[in-house]
Amino acid sequence: MTELCDYVSLIDDAEVLQVTRELVAIPSITGHEGDGVLNFLVRWFSDLGIPVRLDRIGDGRANLFADWTANGNPGRFVLNGHQDTKPVMGMTVDPFAGDISGGRLYGRGACDMKGGIAAILCAFKALVRTGVRPRGGITFFSDIEEELGGPNGMNRVLGAGMLDGFEGLISAEPSELEIHIGNRGGYVTAFETHGKTVHSGAVHLGRNAVMDMARFISEYLRLPYLTAENPYFGRATVNFEKIEGGLSDSTVPDRCIACLDSRLIPETPPDRVLAEVRALIDRLTGEHGMDVREIDPPKSWRPSRGIGGAQFIAPGHKLARRVARAVRAATGSEPVIAGCPAATIAGVMIGRGTPAVILGPGSIAQAHTADEWVEVDQLGRAARVYTALMAGM
Repeated sequence: MTELCDYVSLIDDAEVLQVTRELVAIPSITGHEGDGVLNFLVRWFSDLGIPVRLDRIGDGRANLFADWTANGNPGRFVLNGHQDTKPVMGMTVDPFAGDISGGRLYGRGACDMKGGIAAILCAFKALVRTGVRPRGGITFFSDIEEELGGPNGMNRVLGAGMLDGFEGLISAEPSELEIHIGNRGGYVTAFETHGKTVHSGAVHLGRNAVMDMARFISEYLRLPYLTAENPYFGRATVNFEKIEGGLSDSTVPDRCIACLDSRLIPETPPDRVLAEVRALIDRLTGEHGMDVREIDPPKSWRPSRGIGGAQFIAPGHKLARRVARAVRAATGSEPVIAGCPAATIAGVMIGRGTPAVILGPGSIAQAHTADEWVEVDQLGRAARVYTALMAGM
């Protein structure tokens, strides 16, 4: 009987690197993905004799499903990698050249997440060409508009029930090949302070909304939920990502808005966070006479406000154990179990009752950056992990 570790030698690191470079060279900016990556995927799976299903959007774009099963039906497990990338404005490297330097492959999507897709594709190829037949079946799902929140991608597919009934999902989002057992939650909102406008020469007669916002932010950073810790997810984070206020020169501002993105851990469920925020607002109102309100973020910044708790599976869940066996077989080392700091499809699936994990090449620290890159060495290792994983499915 062939052991999982016997399959990892099927991977050609040079091929994984080349496929990653080819994908990076295809522009696929979110919302404007085009059909370049889509056609690449269709050709790849067609060459392997794996049936492809397309959920077409109508403008040349489509969500793609490739079903590697004994009967052509969807498989028991899903491997996922989204087609789209962040925009390229402000990048300090050529976004589509796929340049290699110092053991790194540079370009938009190299880390998030064309490197992960390339590793999956090469794992499929290695196993199919060797004659392996999946026992339970595997479906590769590649969506569009992930970086926009998935209106025509993940959300559309979920609404149509096209991801129902699977036993588990593995996302190839960057995790540095750690096994991430879920996602932090999120609290996305905005706050507005109200003051009184007067001439700057009579500032004592007015109320400065910007200064009140500064006090509010300073007090917010002391909220107890931000000190809680989780062994896998660390601490909750807080990011006041946009602030605006003021009317004109020589005028005390009567209004200031600050937009917040806070990522939550299992120890900071939404009801705890909201209770602490409400208590803070009440205290600032009573002690300092401030007028602070939670509002919807400006439409130019975020479509709406919302809050959701962390979504995760137990470290000992059978899906996590399955992936851990593949990591050991492919790398000879013990896997690291952690929590993903960002939002991914894995957290959405867990929230819907489908177990999921994240494991992919690259680091979230490089995603969306001006010089986005992925370690070349991680690409081949990721392909070997996926090969061992899929061989056991």
